[in-house]
Amino acid sequence: MKTIQPLRIHNSHGKHVVQIPAHRGEEVFLLLALQGIETTVVRKPGSRLASLEMDQDVNVEAVQAILNEWHAACS
Repeated sequence: MKTIQPLRIHNSHGKHVVQIPAHRGEEVFLLLALQGIETTVVRKPGSRLASLEMDQDVNVEAVQAILNEWHAACS
């Protein structure tokens, strides 16, 4: 079983970004959408990672709490 690393939000080019395993991108996208958080999934061909991009006005603490809960449930 692969270990899923904790997800962390960082700032890149004026957006908040979370790097996630590419095969989990849609799952996390839908989880955040259910909480009313708009994100964009960005995939690079051949990469094992995808990015979820969020606007600067997102509540980073709330998003991080959701990501932490998701990570705990997957571990």
